[in-house]
Amino acid sequence: MRIYDISQEIFSGAISKGDPVPAAAPLYRIKDGHPYNVSAVSMCLHSATHIDAPSHLIENGLTVDRIDLERCIGPCMVLTANGLIDEGFISPLLGRGAKRLLFKGKGWLSVKAAAALSQSEIVLIGTENQTVGHGVHEEQVHKVLLENNIVILEGLVLNEVPEGNYYLVSLPLKFGGMEGSPCRAVLLNYLPPVD
Repeated sequence: MRIYDISQEIFSGAISKGDPVPAAAPLYRIKDGHPYNVSAVSMCLHSATHIDAPSHLIENGLTVDRIDLERCIGPCMVLTANGLIDEGFISPLLGRGAKRLLFKGKGWLSVKAAAALSQSEIVLIGTENQTVGHGVHEEQVHKVLLENNIVILEGLVLNEVPEGNYYLVSLPLKFGGMEGSPCRAVLLNYLPPVD
């Protein structure tokens, strides 16, 4: 079994314009006579590889600690997509059993593609971009997905992952009441048997 780490490193990872750069501060250090090393970290919850919860754009939407974790773990399909991902690209993928789609490349969803996904069995959409939408429609794409409790996984690193079927593990940290979370996302090239 091979494990692909598809996460960005936090401190060198991408951030959205205007977000604070992740930073670490030492609290205690062995070299200073303490019995242990302890650090504090400050960062935006949407830096590097992260999950958007519905409350990111939906007032009173689910917070990241209340997302159904079954949506974040399970079989997925990795596909290459660059530029606009429209409903014509999405439609042939639906109804084929994959409930999680990860887009490799610099693709972004149209509003119509997001609407098609929201009417399907899809429970998670992932992208290498820091956002699943683009331009003036970025917010609307997010809203369409999040209103339907589709987990958005952004900032993936898929350059070494061939297209195909995998098993995804992408758990958010349990930040109570928060709208997003960094996560360590991995793909396994082993698909366990379906019960």
